[in-house]
Amino acid sequence: MSQVKLKISLLFALIVLSTFISLVLSGDNFMERNENATNTTAVAGVSSENMIINFMNKLETGDRETRFNAATELGKLREPAADSLIEKIEAGNSSSGEIKSYMLLALLETGDERAENILSGSLGEKEASSKTPDESIDGRQRPKEVSEDILQTIEAKDKAMRESLAKSLNSEYQDDTDILEEALNAEEQNSTLYTSFVLSKFGSGETGNENEILLKALKSENGNVRVAAAMALGEKKEIAAIDSLIAILLRDYPLTKYSAVMALGEIGDERAVDTLMTEMKNNEKDYIRSSAAVALGKIGSEKAVPYLIERLRDTKATVRSNAALTLGRMGDESAVEPLIDVLESVKEAEGRRKDTVNTNADIRKSVVLALGGIGGSEATEALIGVLNDNEETLEVRVAAASALGNIGSPKAVNTLRTAFDNQKMDKGIRNGALLALGKTKSQETAEFFVEKLGDKDFGVSAREALIDMGEPAVDPLIENLKTEDQKVKDETALILIEIGDQKAVKPLILAYQ
Repeated sequence: MSQVKLKISLLFALIVLSTFISLVLSGDNFMERNENATNTTAVAGVSSENMIINFMNKLETGDRETRFNAATELGKLREPAADSLIEKIEAGNSSSGEIKSYMLLALLETGDERAENILSGSLGEKEASSKTPDESIDGRQRPKEVSEDILQTIEAKDKAMRESLAKSLNSEYQDDTDILEEALNAEEQNSTLYTSFVLSKFGSGETGNENEILLKALKSENGNVRVAAAMALGEKKEIAAIDSLIAILLRDYPLTKYSAVMALGEIGDERAVDTLMTEMKNNEKDYIRSSAAVALGKIGSEKAVPYLIERLRDTKATVRSNAALTLGRMGDESAVEPLIDVLESVKEAEGRRKDTVNTNADIRKSVVLALGGIGGSEATEALIGVLNDNEETLEVRVAAASALGNIGSPKAVNTLRTAFDNQKMDKGIRNGALLALGKTKSQETAEFFVEKLGDKDFGVSAREALIDMGEPAVDPLIENLKTEDQKVKDETALILIEIGDQKAVKPLILAYQ
């Protein structure tokens, strides 16, 4: 019996000893874990700062995907990242508004309580800057303006004309016109370089203010000085130069006439219309006929319309193209039938010879844009035909989609939706149709675009269209913040930030809490 008791006592002692040893070891492990955790926190504190700097750099220099990822990672770093983002946003020294938008997205992702005020202030700035004189006090829009694609195409024509003038001057005067050529080739036009050239070549000893010297320079013996003076006065929109510029058109040599035509278009005075119409009809130089057509469009005189319609049959493609664009800019319905005739003239028909000049893609694109600028049922039908014509060139069909977007009638919109939904249609045309739909600026269309944000082929175009739409897109985008797809949610938030509507502030804050 005593042996049994002894064994039990020994067993009990072993259990107690084992328990004691376990407790000691557990305590050591606990202390070690605590120490490691403290060390990790310290390391994280140091690396966190480096990580913020790294992600901020990616936010400023990366591509779209990199910026989105950087915004997400900054969001995970919470308050320290929020401090850096707020400091950068308030400093206002980010290199572009787009980068600032990504910073605001990252700030949202941090969940910082200061985000609402920062976002509200930034969106308020965007909203104020987006208001234009085209909007009246009661919010109603002024009458329909010239479509943006026509204006952009005409700007491209203007640049091409200036470049051709610069090339011709270089050929004639060589190194003597470097400053003038620089001015002509500049993307953004102003009078400064032109004036500097005139003053360096002509202004010495001349009395009067700058404009008076430029007016005198129109009668300089040097043709390059006359060109520079004409371009400077055109950019200044100097009314006092009208008579002298018209005189140049009547008696000067071609390159100076070329500059005078462009200058008269910039000044935009009706007194130049008759002379410009005569030059557009009779001048033997096609570049002067072309530039006269553009200048007449800038002046906008209705009596020029018949002359412009006549130039749709000019011997040179550039003249036909510029005449078509100008007719579209002026928006006169009497031009619709002649413009459609240009499109039809390349087809074989009994009793009519095929017009090979009108196969030129630039002419056809200009005609298509012009029809979109004028609008109406006839123009719509013609554009639908071009859009669906598999034998037409891709760029002309894309232009037809854009033109239908400018018209924006129910039939035009339905055609664009059908074109986009057609999986067999060329991707470029489908993309053009998608962007054209954005011009309609309706909430229904905005909802359609929101659905496409996650599309790998058309998501970028949908994003651009929603930003261009502005206010009509805000409510559908706010609704889309409820999506479970984090990437689409971030994209939606970024678009709302870029639109800049204050109505989006609260929903954005709630979406990222």
